[in-house]
Amino acid sequence: MDAGPDPRRVDRCLRALGVTRVPLLLLTHFHADHVAGLPGVLRGRAVGEIRTTSLQDPPEQSAFVRRTAAAARVPLLETVPGDHRRIGPLSWRALWPQPFPTPLPEEPNDASVTLLVRSGALTLLLLGDLEPPAQQALLRAHPILPPVDVLKVAHHGSAYQDPALLARARPRLALVSCGRDNPYGHPSPRTLAALSTGGAAVLRTDTDGAIAVTGAGRDMRAVPAGRDAL
Repeated sequence: MDAGPDPRRVDRCLRALGVTRVPLLLLTHFHADHVAGLPGVLRGRAVGEIRTTSLQDPPEQSAFVRRTAAAARVPLLETVPGDHRRIGPLSWRALWPQPFPTPLPEEPNDASVTLLVRSGALTLLLLGDLEPPAQQALLRAHPILPPVDVLKVAHHGSAYQDPALLARARPRLALVSCGRDNPYGHPSPRTLAALSTGGAAVLRTDTDGAIAVTGAGRDMRAVPAGRDAL
């Protein structure tokens, strides 16, 4: 899910994990920090298909994804709410975005594809870069959204989070994807405090490095590259 900003880094990560086949690559939205690494995912790997959001904005990044997918002869499809797939033991359901153009989001972040993922007994909610208005609309669209084991925190842990969504998700583990010394100040101390107060263990890529989640239930473990497993 997403390719990051740097083809070399995502290629290096996948090589370290021994990944030679990617059945599905999902790009949550078209901001460069989520799609510019796409060539690195495609490098030397069999990619089954690429799915994206339906809002083609920013247009130059959307065009880049289309060109790159076409050059690699990888099918490019849009994700719509209710999409459901199973790949081996993993299944996912698309919760967001809602059909466009009604209502049209104010910015690409709010068109982020949001997934509820199940892998055995492990449940994950992956929020892309949703801002509070879209987070609130997500809750209204899915009023029985279940608690999850793992939350990929929206928008790199920015200060703009909907408290009701965090309370509903009640994650045991919150993962924050953010770059070291980024100019935006992500993650926000306020967001980190809210997650911790809600009972979540919090890991962040700027200080913990790459993070792997293994097991489920009482056996769930987070394995950060930068320190001991939780």
